[in-house]
Amino acid sequence: MDFYRILSRLTKTGERELYPEFVIGRSKDLMVRGRSFYAIWDEETGLWSRDEYDVQRIVDDDLQHEADETKIPKSRVKFLRNFNSQGWTQFKKFIAQIGDNSHQLDSKVTFNDTEVQKGDYVSRKLPYRLEEGDISAWDELVGTLYSVEERAKIEWAIGSIVAGDSKNIQKFFVFYGPAGSGKSTILNIIEKLFEGYTTTFEGAALGRSDSQFATESFKHNPLVAIQHDGDLSKLEDNSRLNSIISHEYMTMNEKYKASYTSRADAMLFIGSNQPVRISDAKSGLIRRLIDVHPSQVRIPVRHYNTLMAQIDFELGAIAAHCQKVYLEMGKNYYNDYRPLEMMLQTDVFFNFIEAYYDVFKARDCITLKDAYAMYKEYCTDAGITRPLPQYKMREELRNYFDDFKDRAEWEGERVRSLYCGFNAEKFKSPKGGEIDEKRAFSLVMDETVSIFDKAFARQPAQAATEDGVPESKWANVTTTLSDIDTSQLHFVKVP
Repeated sequence: MDFYRILSRLTKTGERELYPEFVIGRSKDLMVRGRSFYAIWDEETGLWSRDEYDVQRIVDDDLQHEADETKIPKSRVKFLRNFNSQGWTQFKKFIAQIGDNSHQLDSKVTFNDTEVQKGDYVSRKLPYRLEEGDISAWDELVGTLYSVEERAKIEWAIGSIVAGDSKNIQKFFVFYGPAGSGKSTILNIIEKLFEGYTTTFEGAALGRSDSQFATESFKHNPLVAIQHDGDLSKLEDNSRLNSIISHEYMTMNEKYKASYTSRADAMLFIGSNQPVRISDAKSGLIRRLIDVHPSQVRIPVRHYNTLMAQIDFELGAIAAHCQKVYLEMGKNYYNDYRPLEMMLQTDVFFNFIEAYYDVFKARDCITLKDAYAMYKEYCTDAGITRPLPQYKMREELRNYFDDFKDRAEWEGERVRSLYCGFNAEKFKSPKGGEIDEKRAFSLVMDETVSIFDKAFARQPAQAATEDGVPESKWANVTTTLSDIDTSQLHFVKVP
């Protein structure tokens, strides 16, 4: 070890004693962060150790070996384990005085059969091997509790961690649904899959400015951060949360330790009964949040317990399967994903835009004055007591139009604050990435071919009168859906 050397000296009684002397310098065997112990290289295990007491073991073993070689009795050796020797006190002072010298450990998962070297900076291994195998319990659990699309989100997230890409992906996952719907089931399996690489955290604390030690959960650089019962419905400030999700370098504060700069490699998973608060169209959470919704189909308790017990024997195969799914879908699969349900539940202004979508789409341009009149009417109807003032709406509305002019001529008049080019893409939420051939969108109903017309072409159908009611009794109707103009108001007798 290069951070200490063993020396001997004569005591006042003329006896020789051994003691460790700590060496000032940039060590390759000892890492210090925030003026505190971070890790030491353990030659015996072939891994880096985060356990500070391994320093005592390693140094004392070295002292014992030297004492055996030089035939010095144990009573004359200053072991670190002996408090009266002051060796441990000297080591603690040594750590506090030297500068930071560390390298991030465990930046990717390491499996049980993976060979590692000192320069890989690995301190732990998973208790299983990555290999294909039976995943029948996983298939039944996740296939029952989640739909195909939601299952793809889960397996893509797990696969990105296995592949080592999660630390470069700016996404976090919120399992949103009622109690007992299967949120914690998946989170528990994720904890088993990445045992030793996980931590718990408090999402709400990351959104409060007064929680200065909220980042302490990430001090050991976990790859997975889990909160089983979180509440992000009242976020005050999401800047720190965004920094962690984006894996940016930030100041880490731990209690009773000096602050230091580091980045969090963790991918966040949160189970919640409450929607995530989306403040406005510019919120960074919109492009980072992926919401996962359980199917709310239940599994009988006894069978559920059997499946969960079987999961322990499928971990390696589950990891391999999820990695395969992730590699097939690609790293950028969810780049364009938008959590529309969360936006509709928490963003008032987004709901206003959705309510008047047809009006905005039909008009080429609209003035701030006209839009604000519509907004006030919407707030009155919706029971919103604190609408945005007009000067704030002026900026917020720009997020939904391609062009904004402070002064312009429109319909022969000079107007102020004119918005043109309503951006319908704001309301399209692709379920997958660019390679998805069957993209599904929400809210926008602009298809030119009706699936309903094809499926029920032979069903009895009739046009509506000017008053919007059926023309004849169904007993007298001889026309089918394929016979009438379905672009006009009509009625269909479904099976």
